[in-house]
Amino acid sequence: MASETALTLVLLLVAVAVLMQAGAMVGIWLSIQKIHVEVQGVRADVRERLDPLTKSVGEILTNSREPVRTITHNLAEISSIMRERTSRVDDAVGEMLSRSRVQAARVDDMVTGLVARVETTANLVQTNILVPLNEVAAVIKGVRAGLEFLFARRGRPSVTEATQDEQLFI
Repeated sequence: MASETALTLVLLLVAVAVLMQAGAMVGIWLSIQKIHVEVQGVRADVRERLDPLTKSVGEILTNSREPVRTITHNLAEISSIMRERTSRVDDAVGEMLSRSRVQAARVDDMVTGLVARVETTANLVQTNILVPLNEVAAVIKGVRAGLEFLFARRGRPSVTEATQDEQLFI
């Protein structure tokens, strides 16, 4: 009998454990149902708030397609015009640069020729005018010194002058 009581007691304990597990499972299921209902409420609330927003965004995108196309087309035209004008400016600058190089070469040639002519003229003036003028000036100085010597009134030197001349001679 003791074994039957022990067996009954074990069965009762197993039954209580199974009932407790069943109760825990029911509690979990009720909690999940409660969470599911709350999530559905939040989902409905989010849907209510996002539906007008998505409609507005959709309308904005639909309405902005044509202006964006126009802007894109205009930007493409502006880009092509800018490329064309940049090319023209580049060509003009290149042409101006080549012309300025040619003009600089011409100016350099003119300045070089002018310097050569000035040097030649200076040499000619030096040899044909200044050298003869210096010679004439020397001749005039010599004539003047000779005339001054001839017409100078010299008296007899005094004793002191003669003594000084002799001291200088020694």
